[in-house]
Amino acid sequence: MLFTKMNKQGGVITQILVLLIIVVATSAVVLILVNTGYITPNPENEQVDILNTEFIPFEREGVVVLSNFQFCELVDNSYTCLLPTRQFAIGEQIHFTFHVETSTVQDQVYLVENYRIRGPDNTILLDIEDENNFYVEKISTKDAETVIFKDYFTVTEGQLQGQYTLELLITNPLLNKKTTLVERFEVKG
Repeated sequence: MLFTKMNKQGGVITQILVLLIIVVATSAVVLILVNTGYITPNPENEQVDILNTEFIPFEREGVVVLSNFQFCELVDNSYTCLLPTRQFAIGEQIHFTFHVETSTVQDQVYLVENYRIRGPDNTILLDIEDENNFYVEKISTKDAETVIFKDYFTVTEGQLQGQYTLELLITNPLLNKKTTLVERFEVKG
């Protein structure tokens, strides 16, 4: 009776060892096939930086305020709007400037500028998305910082005359806050 009990225990242990050997051998075969290129992994989800993950989401306090927006014929090196206007000719550079007041987070300021331009027929003519946007990174000891932006674009030949729309989006990823502004301007032939 003692011998049969030991055989049963030995049989269970042998089965567990065989199962572990099969798992290790299968994993080794899969890794070899991936390394040689016969199998290519297709990740469905993009990698997440674990250190950047918020385990307990909370609302970050702070502001992102867009102000002093102006269309101009020209913006100088000190970010001053020269000859403010809302009427432009086709082919002319359309400059604009604006201020963004934002709270700092751990003595850092990080702003992202994106914008979209719509024609008179509401078609999107220019869409500055995440891969083409403009970043501002700055160190500041103040609680809030004002950043002045300037940018320009051109309405090219062959575009319609009429009222165009600029949709401006400013994001502060440190605060997880966004602000938008919609401004209109005229383009004549």
